[in-house]
Amino acid sequence: MKKEILITILLGIFFLQQAGAQITTTKEAFQAVPSTKLPYEGIVGESLIPPRASVFFPYKVWGNKIDTSFWIDCGLTLSTPIDDGDCSIFRRFVPTNGQYFVGVINLGLVDYATKRLITATPEGEFIDYLDVSVKGSTNTGVEATIKQWKIDADMRVTVYQVKPTSTTPIRFEDTSPQTKMNAQRIDTRYQIDETGHIKKIKEIKYQPQDYMILDFTENRNIWDGKEQPLVP
Repeated sequence: MKKEILITILLGIFFLQQAGAQITTTKEAFQAVPSTKLPYEGIVGESLIPPRASVFFPYKVWGNKIDTSFWIDCGLTLSTPIDDGDCSIFRRFVPTNGQYFVGVINLGLVDYATKRLITATPEGEFIDYLDVSVKGSTNTGVEATIKQWKIDADMRVTVYQVKPTSTTPIRFEDTSPQTKMNAQRIDTRYQIDETGHIKKIKEIKYQPQDYMILDFTENRNIWDGKEQPLVP
């Protein structure tokens, strides 16, 4: 699995170098990415870097306005700066409620991938961002996805997360598919308004339960779970 991911990344970097060598602004980066139709689901099998579809993202243009580190643990408490990895625009969508750019950047290395939805003005100036996907590889090389997302045609975004109840960090690389953890599923809904700002509108929490890391591998999407919602 790791070998296949590495090959995919190397191919992606090749295409980035070919298609994005002259890109120096965020506006150019957005414009260079083909648009993806809405609605869209970030399923477990979502490609890390689809060839000919991602371009280098000049994130330093935005200074400290966006976090460009990627998560390396299930509870999203430990991160690593992107200086050691990839940062590219993974998807771009055409908003249906205003004039702004909206896309998703991929941050990470071979064993990790964090995706952040970002919005910008037509001139490429930063507006807002949101974590939408997190995955990492276990000590056997099996990928576990503990945060996923969907976006619909009305520019509503739903983020699905399984958050460990333990305060002790659970690093992906220290786990195996059989590692057990108690965690809580949390579904959070957001609305991207006509100005490109991302606003939280609803959160649904579920009864914590025991899982195995294996529950978040292969083709098992978080939203397919049968957890019981907590009574308000």
